[in-house]
Amino acid sequence: MHSAARHAHRTSDIHAVAASEPQGVESIGRQLCETLPPLRLHSVSIYDSQCNVLWLSEGVLGPDEHALVVDALERFAAEPGAGEREQRVEDGRAAVFLPIGPPQGALAGLVMVLADAKFAGDSLLERIMTREVREHVQALAGVVQPGAPGRVDHDPTSLVLSLADDDAPADSRPSPDRPAHRELAPAAVDQILQTGELALEFEPRAESAAEVPAPAQGPEPAPQLPPATSGAAAPAVPSAPPLLLEVLPFVKLRSGGRMRWFEVLPRGTPRQNRDPAALDVLAVQGLLGWLAEHRDAWTAEPTTFTLNLSIATLEDDRFLRQLGSTLGRSAISPDALGFEIAEPLCTQRRAQVERFISGCERVGCSVVIDGFSFDSAVIPLLRSKTVRLVKMDPRLTVAALKDKLSQALVVAIVQAVKVLGIHCAAQQIDSTHVLRWLTAVGCDLGQGSVLARRVPIERLQAPAPA
Repeated sequence: MHSAARHAHRTSDIHAVAASEPQGVESIGRQLCETLPPLRLHSVSIYDSQCNVLWLSEGVLGPDEHALVVDALERFAAEPGAGEREQRVEDGRAAVFLPIGPPQGALAGLVMVLADAKFAGDSLLERIMTREVREHVQALAGVVQPGAPGRVDHDPTSLVLSLADDDAPADSRPSPDRPAHRELAPAAVDQILQTGELALEFEPRAESAAEVPAPAQGPEPAPQLPPATSGAAAPAVPSAPPLLLEVLPFVKLRSGGRMRWFEVLPRGTPRQNRDPAALDVLAVQGLLGWLAEHRDAWTAEPTTFTLNLSIATLEDDRFLRQLGSTLGRSAISPDALGFEIAEPLCTQRRAQVERFISGCERVGCSVVIDGFSFDSAVIPLLRSKTVRLVKMDPRLTVAALKDKLSQALVVAIVQAVKVLGIHCAAQQIDSTHVLRWLTAVGCDLGQGSVLARRVPIERLQAPAPA
């Protein structure tokens, strides 16, 4: 059959199918795929304006693809009426972003087409922007409703994390246009240590001794405190020892993607360390407080902070429910939080881990498998879209240059998770020889003494503009 006749026949079939199917996002997405010219496609995906995936043609979208969409949505929002755009990705792919919505109206979402750059030619955008493709994108504008843009600087909780007096900058003192820092009250810490419940309740720090309530009488640990009497300065109530949060960066071993990862390492007092579940709550609470006040340090580029959780927290169904409601009140994206689960727990507490992973899917937080060694019992967990990073067992990477089996396992892990769209990280890299080899085999991220050391979270700065 002549090529023109074949194209006309194919187009008529597509329109016939479109007429017989309800016009939802999925059906329009399938029709869009059918109308694209012959390409080596990786995927076609449709998003709303809040970067939620509404439909995906095939495969799994990893953090790098998510970062591409976030960047494209920000560009479209900053330039109302901007047309389609193309972007070459460093891993040999080309991406085309098609905005959904009227030319001068509110952005409802976008379509991302990912294809092999070698087969896309000089201009993938020109090849795919046919009349049929434009019609399907216009049809999506009638199905995908524009969402209200969120204010990045909005913080309904007004939470801040107070630094120690010695670390506080000179210009951070309260003023009429700068509210006083607030910190966890001693009673709040006691409640967390006793109940293990996550509740973002903060108490203002007193600005002078006269404003501090007088100490309570009697043996009760946290009774109601009467107001201080005038004319005499009451002694200050001792503050609870702050939980020190340090971060260990995941350093990129290969170019590509803008995603940043940091492991959060809490350092508590002996009393706080006695209850791992309560320490988890304090660590999450401290991290959320820091995120709420230092948005410029982590919102400029997609950033995830990961925390290693205790067994007690993994088994507590209340933890994620309370976290979900807290994130909603604080306007902090769930993408900013990830929770690390050690591989032995995935086998020893399989039911609890699966339930926790399902809960993270509902909340929107990511999951990291720590100490991953390609255990056959753990591999099925990688099906979950919320598992976005695996940290290889350091025993494998340390022995990889001497032991062939360890080499084979490392290469297998790197390649397998790449197919699934999951990032791979190596730990305890203390040799430049190991670092070069891991980079050569395609490992994404690394931690270790030759890359970066842990630092207090207060030192974390916003990334420099590209």
